[in-house]
Amino acid sequence: MSLESKVGAFVLAGLILLGTAIFLLGDFSFESRYTLQVTFHDVANLAKDAPVKLAGVEVGQVKAIVLDKGLAKVICNIRKGVDLYKGAQISVASTGIIGSKFLAIEQGSLSKGLIEAGATVEGVDPISLEKAMTNALGSIQEMLGELNAKGPRGSLTENLRDTVANVRELTANLNDLIETTKPSLERGMGRMDQISAKLDDLLAKSNHMMASLSTDKGAVGAMLHDEKVKEDVKQTISSVKEAASTAKDVFGRITQFRIWWNLDWRYEHALRTSRADVGLKISPREGRYYYLGGANLANISDQNKQGSDYAEKNRVDALLGFEKGAFDLGVGVIRSGGGARLTVTPFYKDPIGKRLSIMAQGYDFSRNRVIAGRRFDHPRYDLGVLARVTRWLGIGARVEDVQELKTYQTWANIMFEDQDVAYLFGLATFGAAGTKGRSKSK
Repeated sequence: MSLESKVGAFVLAGLILLGTAIFLLGDFSFESRYTLQVTFHDVANLAKDAPVKLAGVEVGQVKAIVLDKGLAKVICNIRKGVDLYKGAQISVASTGIIGSKFLAIEQGSLSKGLIEAGATVEGVDPISLEKAMTNALGSIQEMLGELNAKGPRGSLTENLRDTVANVRELTANLNDLIETTKPSLERGMGRMDQISAKLDDLLAKSNHMMASLSTDKGAVGAMLHDEKVKEDVKQTISSVKEAASTAKDVFGRITQFRIWWNLDWRYEHALRTSRADVGLKISPREGRYYYLGGANLANISDQNKQGSDYAEKNRVDALLGFEKGAFDLGVGVIRSGGGARLTVTPFYKDPIGKRLSIMAQGYDFSRNRVIAGRRFDHPRYDLGVLARVTRWLGIGARVEDVQELKTYQTWANIMFEDQDVAYLFGLATFGAAGTKGRSKSK
């Protein structure tokens, strides 16, 4: 082969490789596609070449984003064979809270007919997280202004005032009950202290007696030289020791309980409606608590002015909680579905920083049902941030149902300790332990 032939073959091979590289890197495809144009007021940082997904399956790609008469026009290439029906909801979504953006299509109705190739449809404008947080902060500032004002000014103040008044009325009734029985209880506690002192004295004497019984010296030792009698006496004294120890443990439980009332008030901006959660946090000892309450309690005065409300009303919360340092973990039932809740206080050791906490919860993991005409088949995940303004009042913002709806809410929390109810729980525990002891003795 001549030199010219070799050079020609080398150049031809180089051109073939260059063409192949341009074809691969340029994302060329022989797949047949058709064009669809979607208009938005805001594309929320959607980028060119972003995927287009129908029911979570990639069916196309964003080829260009242009401005047309003040609107953002997204030009998409959709695979042929993928039919879109009129009434389809097209929106900008993301793979996570801070994930990459893509164009999500919720299929329309077959009865309305197909969307023709090259057609222009109107998309559903995304809710900007920055705008939502700005609105939430504005609402928080407005709420603080109302709380600091003299007299009831604004619906939030009235709602909180009425709720606290109702809770106070309940505790007042409990106070009356305790005041009525307090003299008898004080006398009973005094008697318990005397009994405890006598039990201590009895335990000391029993130890001395056990030491004497271990030998056969003296009249008592000689009398109990019989092994059977000696064993019976030892068992009796052991039972007395066990009873005394149990009595001391039960007396301690009366003052061990701590009880808090908890109220969560959430305002959902998209629907212009509010919801409330009310419950009791019961702590039998440090680091452990039980939470019982109702969630999404209906408010008949609210009017649903925008969109559909998919929240399930009047749910139940029942959690077993563990607290250790900056972490608070609760597992059990959340809004009538199995789940868990984790609250983290990142700056737990700082006097100011410990007022800020982050909440995340997941529940209803087997959800697969239709609510208000819409199917839900993903677990519920909620995220929130709460700042403590005072010891009993906290305000913040949260995002609920992250995988399905992403509803943004302003959040207010009221929590205060009720020592009267805690005292009643301690007495109930004492009575339960006493009943248990009596049943064993029968």
